[in-house]
Amino acid sequence: MLKNKFLRLLSVFLIIIMTVSVFAGCSSKENTGAANESEKLNVICMDVGKGDCILITKGDFAALIDTGYKATADETIALLKENNIEKLDFIIITHYDKDHVGGAAKIISALNVGKVYLPDYTGESKHYESMNQALEETGTVSDIVSEDISFTVNGLNIEIFASDIEYIANENGEGNDNNVSLITGLTYGEDSYLFAGDIEKAGIKSYLKAGHTSYDVVKMPHHGSEYGNTDEFINSVSPEIALITDSADEPADGETLELLAGAGASVYRTSTDGSITVTSDGSGEYTVSVS
Repeated sequence: MLKNKFLRLLSVFLIIIMTVSVFAGCSSKENTGAANESEKLNVICMDVGKGDCILITKGDFAALIDTGYKATADETIALLKENNIEKLDFIIITHYDKDHVGGAAKIISALNVGKVYLPDYTGESKHYESMNQALEETGTVSDIVSEDISFTVNGLNIEIFASDIEYIANENGEGNDNNVSLITGLTYGEDSYLFAGDIEKAGIKSYLKAGHTSYDVVKMPHHGSEYGNTDEFINSVSPEIALITDSADEPADGETLELLAGAGASVYRTSTDGSITVTSDGSGEYTVSVS
């Protein structure tokens, strides 16, 4: 009798131990999944028409490269807040054309922005003035990038390449601002991204002269126009994935698309694909989704 009772108690004890082990295993698996999710890097080319507004997130890190138009700023702010992004670590303004800086004033006023990186010239437009007013009113720090800088944040290595081209204004107040665009390189483990602003032939020549490396994912220069994309540039950066921020009214140049096809790049365009999200985890493998 006592032996049977002891065996029954032993069985119950073993069942409890096994159950605890199973639940402990499930808990560990879920935590690992959450950790893996926080390690994912997301790069989103928002569809703002022929303009740049690129969101970069990883865990609790978030940053923008350019801010699209003034007319698209509310949509950008709504998207950020829907994704619980109330703070941007930084914004990079590549240059002061309205399709890159137009939304800056509203976005800076609506969110907590750690720093704004700016190209080394004085803008002429009302969008530039509005951005400066927002910077002053919010006390947001700005940094003029007159030479290359690099830093690491949340495991991401970021380089901002300054232009060595002198800005020259013309009668309409724009001048050669495309060619003085800031260019941003981002690496995360084996992942590599390049965001080329609106550089045209002179800017490309300057960039290539500096001997920068190739990148897997490239936001192509100047919305895929013929002036911002050459076979020399494409062969040098050697993209696996090319992102083009064009519009149906102003689509990418056919020659640019042919050059990319010849280089074996997978091409995604906001004019045909809408917003484009590239996700990676540092392994050099990329997942692309469109909406």
